Amino acid sequence: MTELTFQNIVDDGAILFLETHHMQDDRFEEWGYERWHTADQFTSVEFHFPGRSSKHLQTAFVGTSGPGPKSFLWGWANPNVAATPAQKEVFDQVVAFGRHYGIEELTNGEVPFTSIVPAFADEEVRLSAEKAGSTLVAFKIATAVKMITGRANHFTSDIGRGSMAVVAYNHGSLELGPPSALTFQMRLMEAVAAGMIEDHRRAVESYARFRLQTPVTEPSPGTLEVTFDDGKATIAFDENNRLSTVNGSLTGSK
Repeated sequence: MTELTFQNIVDDGAILFLETHHMQDDRFEEWGYERWHTADQFTSVEFHFPGRSSKHLQTAFVGTSGPGPKSFLWGWANPNVAATPAQKEVFDQVVAFGRHYGIEELTNGEVPFTSIVPAFADEEVRLSAEKAGSTLVAFKIATAVKMITGRANHFTSDIGRGSMAVVAYNHGSLELGPPSALTFQMRLMEAVAAGMIEDHRRAVESYARFRLQTPVTEPSPGTLEVTFDDGKATIAFDENNRLSTVNGSLTGSK
């Protein structure tokens, strides 16, 4: 069986996750998003848009990341959460996947921040990003759930004291448009800067496979080229597969 780690899954999906995240933010801003409301432990979320009809989304509550306990608590391990059919479907897929590949971050009910973001083992690093740390953990978990279950959309929100709740759902009005060379470059740089990805080359190759459904080309050793309808991006990596340079050119849509 091929070895697969939690971070591998995040590397595979981080750029696509961030692209979806920003698309959702842009769409909500366009719709005039004001606030959200949930009842019954996130079984559904209601988004309020002044002057528009509110949108009720059936969601699967994934869990919470908390800076207090410095851990992520999966919803299925939370005694205060009554699992809905949607939640059970997500949890069954995630846990089964984790057991198949021996990934403890997906099978243990509570996961230390340091397992999800190893850099947080350094106290100075963790303290310098107390709230951002909860967000990074939530984003990594949401990315893994997206890749494993195929649920395209997510919602993360501060629920007090820096804790972040993560829910997953699908919604037809929140689908990505055509891939773009410029968007890809921005989200790649964001994923690197945020510390979401560790194997930068893997992240680029996986984005091309899952989003573009085409392989990348390698014009020279240590360099990948990703082609889009509106241009291309050329990415160079060091000997550790970490980003060295990114160059792009836009040609206009075909």
